Amino acid sequence: MTISPILPVYSPININFSYGKGIYLYDTDNKCYIDFHSGIAVSSLGHANLQLISALKSQGERLWHITNTYNISAANNFAEKLINNSFANTVFFTNSGSEAVECGLKIARTYQNGKGNKNRYRILTFHGAFHGRTFLTCATNDRQKFSELLNPYIDWCDNIEPNIESVKKTISNDIGVVLVEPIQGQGGIKVMDEAFMKELRKLCDENDILLFFDCIQCGAGRTGKLFAYEHIEVEPDICALAKGIGGGFPLGACLATEKAAQYMAVGMHGSTFGGNPLATSVGNAVFDELLSYGFLENVEIRGKYLKNKLEDLASRFSMIEEVRGKGLMLGIKVKMNNQKFAEELSYRGLLTVGVTSDNVVRILPPLIITEKEIDKGIKILEQYLSEKSPNLY
Repeated sequence: MTISPILPVYSPININFSYGKGIYLYDTDNKCYIDFHSGIAVSSLGHANLQLISALKSQGERLWHITNTYNISAANNFAEKLINNSFANTVFFTNSGSEAVECGLKIARTYQNGKGNKNRYRILTFHGAFHGRTFLTCATNDRQKFSELLNPYIDWCDNIEPNIESVKKTISNDIGVVLVEPIQGQGGIKVMDEAFMKELRKLCDENDILLFFDCIQCGAGRTGKLFAYEHIEVEPDICALAKGIGGGFPLGACLATEKAAQYMAVGMHGSTFGGNPLATSVGNAVFDELLSYGFLENVEIRGKYLKNKLEDLASRFSMIEEVRGKGLMLGIKVKMNNQKFAEELSYRGLLTVGVTSDNVVRILPPLIITEKEIDKGIKILEQYLSEKSPNLY
């Protein structure tokens, strides 16, 4: 029996990248690729961004790592930025999105236990959900998306249809937190209904249940707002962030209100690397760009431009069934295997995300993309569709 040096849980496309610049990546043969992938919504400011390089170099020359046993100025500064631009009163830094969700679920458990509701330990999530790959977050995901080899799952979670009637039927004295993505990423770029989200907030308030938003993929400016929940004016009690907040540096954060986090105390949670000087210096640099004048407005404008281009292709080529999403978090539902679709596009020089539910191909370019660069990507997609799909005109 032979196993690969890297645990064989991935099936990588046979392209080796050498370097990147802006929205472009170059392989070892110096072939250029347009990046509509961004490392799954991670490279928010593109590749080799000068501001991020400067922040990393400046901090790296001084101090890479100390633990949270000591005060970390960069972490304090970044926490203040997040708090000043969100619903939150407090922040915990992690290394990944899964860890941020785990932290939020722990906050929710301490809240219910602190209130004397020890029976309220269950977690309510929704069909299509994806919240991570740790043991607990796997249990919060849509169970149909994971191998039976992971059974039995941790039995704390109920996964239901995302409609208010299903929630009303499921909510009982043992539900302590509702965990939901305002826009499902892995689940197929499904935007949650605004009326549903508002009813969900109301129902949680009436039953003293915490509302937890997973903005790991739909946060950090990806939708044209700093947080996707800003589109619907519904605020959570807890929110998980990761992916784009580090621009490619491993970094996550769990945000919470004082009410939700009131029972968290010294020793109840921790992270060796979470919030270290190097990571949070990069996070500060990313957010300085996101919060700079006109940046998010440009993301919204470019997102509408790209979506219009995709909708035009959908009107002309039968291969595309539907265009979904907000800002630069978009997806096209296609009439062939989405992973094959994305792989074939990649060999033509356009990188997209094919590992998505509901046969959707995710389109997640860096937030710095221009209309001219969008046009270049659309041209490759159009040429591919013209060979694969009947033109409806």
